[in-house]
Amino acid sequence: MTRRIPVRLLLPLLAVVLVAAAWFVPEPAEPVVDGGRSAVEVRQTVWACPVRSGWSVAAGQVGPGTEAAARAIPEDAAVDPVWADATRWRTAEPGGDALVLEQSGEGSGSVGFVAGETGDASVLGSCPSVVDDAWFTGLADQGRTDAVITLVNVGENRAVADLTWWGSNGPIQSLDTSGLVVEPGERREVKVDDVAAGEGAVSVHVSRRRGALTAIATDAGAGRADLVAPSRGPVRSQVLAGLPPGDSTRLALANPGTATAHVAVAVRGESGSFAAEGLEDVTVEPESTRVIDVPGSIELDGASLAVTSDLPVVASATVADGDIARVVRSAEITGPAIAPVRMGGLPVRLALTAGDEAAEVTVESFSVRMDPLGSEKVTLKPGTSRSLPAPKDRFAAYVVVTPAEGDSVMGGLWRTAGEGLAAAPLRPAPVTVVAPGVSVR
Repeated sequence: MTRRIPVRLLLPLLAVVLVAAAWFVPEPAEPVVDGGRSAVEVRQTVWACPVRSGWSVAAGQVGPGTEAAARAIPEDAAVDPVWADATRWRTAEPGGDALVLEQSGEGSGSVGFVAGETGDASVLGSCPSVVDDAWFTGLADQGRTDAVITLVNVGENRAVADLTWWGSNGPIQSLDTSGLVVEPGERREVKVDDVAAGEGAVSVHVSRRRGALTAIATDAGAGRADLVAPSRGPVRSQVLAGLPPGDSTRLALANPGTATAHVAVAVRGESGSFAAEGLEDVTVEPESTRVIDVPGSIELDGASLAVTSDLPVVASATVADGDIARVVRSAEITGPAIAPVRMGGLPVRLALTAGDEAAEVTVESFSVRMDPLGSEKVTLKPGTSRSLPAPKDRFAAYVVVTPAEGDSVMGGLWRTAGEGLAAAPLRPAPVTVVAPGVSVR
């Protein structure tokens, strides 16, 4: 016979079990409201350009700024008062070794360009802003022993940077370029030949440890020279936009990783994209630099090179025709970008490249007083490039390139000066920056 336990005797035990269960059940987490990301207008910009006697610097903006202040390096060099006018396009020949321009104004989007001649060679550069990491590849190729990396301190405190080097045979050790100090209001040059003499083509990574500095390189020697803009870190897909016409082209690849990288190269021309014959599978050994010739049978004038790889690499191209033009990785442009119409009295050509999607771009020309002079729509089919003629209005000083909403392009600039040849990347104007929102719990 089964004995029943009265319910009244079980109630206290049931209460204890319920209390214990409640004790071990965690409280529900409060919902987190993601602040998302939003575009914030840039209020202040600063950039720097190396200069030499006879070189000219052009400064402009998407919208008028409220204030601009320029300073020369060294500080006793003359500063033209034209730089203080943030409401116009201005061009002058600065003194000293470098020009630093700081500009304020919400959404102004200040940019700078530098051009000139070094002997029979021509140079063209987009003035860099503060960098965290700057990469240069293929420096000192084919006997260019005058290659130099220039660091400019654009802040008010001491800046410190580390330089890491790779050659064709692997890493290049250099204790002298670790912890390099650049004092406020100064610039510092590092000669590639002092670190890597006899190494052939080398690649360099500049890592900013503290302070505010810019970095740009000059690849020069044997009557050839050009400025080399800093590239961002290694990636698996990149485009070298706007190769000027020349006799030969060499592709430089840097693989800082610890495994062999396999690289494929395609050409994006006016009629479309096609694989570069002989460059479908280029191997780059770990922690090394490799430079290869692009077959002369490939038509490249005004085209772009699309470089893809299974491991992240850094790429650049050198077009030679007596002088050289250095073409580096192009930035994706989704908002306005500025290009000069003329530099040093010579026309500057603009080349645009589409990605895997078609793109529509508005190109507006402006006078030195920022008065609009006209605009045109440019349509790019997927995987194509197009070189644009100069604006028809002879008073045009610069153009603003703006892709349609949701579209993106990449671009490059180049110019010829007699026997000289030079190139520079088209960079997005610093109008807005994407900032993370505040998450609320």
